[in-house]
Amino acid sequence: MHIGAISEPEASAEPPPLLLVGEISHRVLNEYTQAIATLSLARARTTDLAAKGALAAAEGRLRAYADVHRALRPPSSGPPCDLGTYLEGVCAALSCASLRERGVRLMLMPSEAMLAADRCWRVALIIAELVNNAVRHAFDEGGGRILVEVERLGPTIICRVADDGRPASSRPPQGCGRSIVESLTHALGGRIEWLFEPSGTEVVLWIPAEPATVD
Repeated sequence: MHIGAISEPEASAEPPPLLLVGEISHRVLNEYTQAIATLSLARARTTDLAAKGALAAAEGRLRAYADVHRALRPPSSGPPCDLGTYLEGVCAALSCASLRERGVRLMLMPSEAMLAADRCWRVALIIAELVNNAVRHAFDEGGGRILVEVERLGPTIICRVADDGRPASSRPPQGCGRSIVESLTHALGGRIEWLFEPSGTEVVLWIPAEPATVD
């Protein structure tokens, strides 16, 4: 009797990276929802006015953070979108979550710049990291201003993030956040430059409007 060889099971294809990121994002949003519901229930059950106020504040803060996370979710496949419009939602969520209470004014000056949805998302991640880095390191308790500009020059899209905070020499060195920004920039086929002045820091990002094609 001839016994055939037992074939190895075929390896399943790995899911696309954006699908994995989307799944993680979905799980994180679910955790936010559960935490908010827990705080809301606790607030409803307590009769202590000070406790109610503290729980309401915590609930509002979590809702604001969830809005930021939602604004930075990876996109589903779809048509190109305008980067300026995309960043409006991100900047609004960042302002509500952590900037306004610290006296930091975030201003966006957009111009029409169409990008594939996944490229818009990656640029938004870079801008969010640069804004958060400025909030953490550039300003004292008095607050300040962060300006985000979007401009298209031919085949190139230019984004600028400038703050009027303390000089770079008095700030902590940038670590993981800068590495993430540079990695995302490389993935977009672009380049990035940090300009340090006594009046603040400006970061300039250049990216091609269309991804490079491989012959």
